[in-house]
Amino acid sequence: MDDQTRDNALRRLAIAKGQLDGVERMIRDDKYCVDVLTQIAAVHQALRGIGRLIVDNHLHTCVRDAVQQGDDEQQLNELMDIIYKLTK
Repeated sequence: MDDQTRDNALRRLAIAKGQLDGVERMIRDDKYCVDVLTQIAAVHQALRGIGRLIVDNHLHTCVRDAVQQGDDEQQLNELMDIIYKLTK
């Protein structure tokens, strides 16, 4: 992973952690359930965005390199496994 992608992923992760801390505070403060659920959805979306960023990086580095070297079957199977996990 290049430095820019790593920094972007870590920045997004810090934002998601802040959102998750906010959800915890909302629950402790007995906030309205719909508001809590809305924030939980925002955390899910933030994590999905981080996942997409990392998958994109993986495609443009590891998978591309494996295909160029003729070792694509294992990489493609691994990629399919992670896509299934991310889309559950």
